[in-house]
Amino acid sequence: MRFANSVKTLLLLSALALVQPSETFAKPNSYPGESSTYKPPNPELEAKREAERLKRKELRKQKREERRLRRQNKKNRLN
Repeated sequence: MRFANSVKTLLLLSALALVQPSETFAKPNSYPGESSTYKPPNPELEAKREAERLKRKELRKQKREERRLRRQNKKNRLN
């Protein structure tokens, strides 16, 4: 009886393994294009985008600091 159950389980698991998409078997550890030699078509446009991105990043940093200071002031007033 145990042998029959283990054979059924083995067959079920092997069937499930065969049904799985092939992508799940060999997933790379990197995303597509990570090691590609991508060259932007327009370096000036790419530089502009990078400058805008850095500006947004700095604004987020400032807002975060302002919120931190507001919370700190509120906490200090309650004490």
